[in-house]
Amino acid sequence: PHLSAQRKKSRRHHQTMQSHYFPRDKNYSQNISKIIHNHGLNGVISLLARRLARLVIKTAKTLTSKGVIRAASVTAGLFVLQALYVLVKTPRLSPPDKSGVNFPREGLSVSLQNEDRCRIEKGSADSAGKGSKTKWREFRLVLIGDSPVEGIGNSHHSVALSGRTAEAFAKLVCRSGREHDDRALKGKQYDSVRYWSYGKSGLTARGVNREMVPLLHRVVDDVVSSSNGDTAAENCFEKPIHAIVLLCGVNNVLDPRPTTFYRDVHSLIHSIKHHPKFGSIDKDTPLLILGLPDFTKLPFLPSWPMGWILGFRGRYIQHVLETVIQEVQQEEMIESGRIQTRMVRIPELNDVLGTIGYQRYESSSCSIDDANSESDGATESVLRKMQNPFKMKFCHPLLEYLGAVGLDQAKISSLGMQDFLSDDGFHPGRYGTIYCGNLIVDAYRKIMSNTL
Repeated sequence: PHLSAQRKKSRRHHQTMQSHYFPRDKNYSQNISKIIHNHGLNGVISLLARRLARLVIKTAKTLTSKGVIRAASVTAGLFVLQALYVLVKTPRLSPPDKSGVNFPREGLSVSLQNEDRCRIEKGSADSAGKGSKTKWREFRLVLIGDSPVEGIGNSHHSVALSGRTAEAFAKLVCRSGREHDDRALKGKQYDSVRYWSYGKSGLTARGVNREMVPLLHRVVDDVVSSSNGDTAAENCFEKPIHAIVLLCGVNNVLDPRPTTFYRDVHSLIHSIKHHPKFGSIDKDTPLLILGLPDFTKLPFLPSWPMGWILGFRGRYIQHVLETVIQEVQQEEMIESGRIQTRMVRIPELNDVLGTIGYQRYESSSCSIDDANSESDGATESVLRKMQNPFKMKFCHPLLEYLGAVGLDQAKISSLGMQDFLSDDGFHPGRYGTIYCGNLIVDAYRKIMSNTL
């Protein structure tokens, strides 16, 4: 009874105030005039503010009652179910033998047998160049990062991302009976590429800095200590390491604290570039940072809501990574006038495999020689195809790298997304490691040519 009396009193007070401000027997202009006469302009403003607040609260209650919060909870529950499904259905792939921290301390060597084939061997530079009159020149490459660097999804290091990257570097910098076309690489031909690959699955940017960067510094210590007393300083062109490749950020997408990524990646790049014993690795050593893939296009993730949410977080991490790299590039321009840190962006495979928009025709369909060797009817057909290029299938320039592993044009044109990924649908495998390795080498070539 007491509460009922209070409600009735409150209702009567509300009706009294409403009839005072807006009497039903008078029009709206007279009501406003009366409020201004009794309370001034401040009274009108306060009344409108109260009515606006009441409208907002009523709208929020209406939306809540219509299920906005309920829809959000359903989406969160569906995300958790999809995450559990992905964890159960995605196969757990193992890395190659002697990977991660157990990678051979002396590294693996890749030498160029001819322009298309490479040979991977284990051993030191002295044993590799034994019996030769000239000193053996090695290009030294170090890769650090997370699971792709460890080689998850690949059976051998030769077909993993590290081995394919070293193979692509060997085709660029090693001697093959011809001079380099790149101005920056002339006079700097090497006999082999020696690489170290230190990665571990699940590492964030902070984990890479804590666990993998000390292994990079150990490589620098070993190279410097082994070259002490060596009179031929030009063997390595006065560099302990010639290129560093960094992969990080994918596991930060799943990190509950993504806002710390900016500070973590800043600290990681600083730790890579500054050796604790020698002060700095080398100001001219290129640092190549591989970007993140588009999570919305990965086949192992459901498109919504899990793929959409992870794609949004991945784009945020990619944006932060690009921001940090731009700041580092500005610092390098101020200090040395040259940019040695570069982002290696991964183009979307759907755009690459779609191949529409790239003016590069298949040789079997648009060769002038084939047209001249055929009959008149066939010649008209071929020329008609050449005059209507949008009816033909184009080839993305990046797919030309796959021709080095024995793929013809017909096979390349039939490739799909699954041919670039391992069995889990996430890690690079098969032709994806070749693809990413050549992207890294292209970025190195642009750095050496001092072009952005």
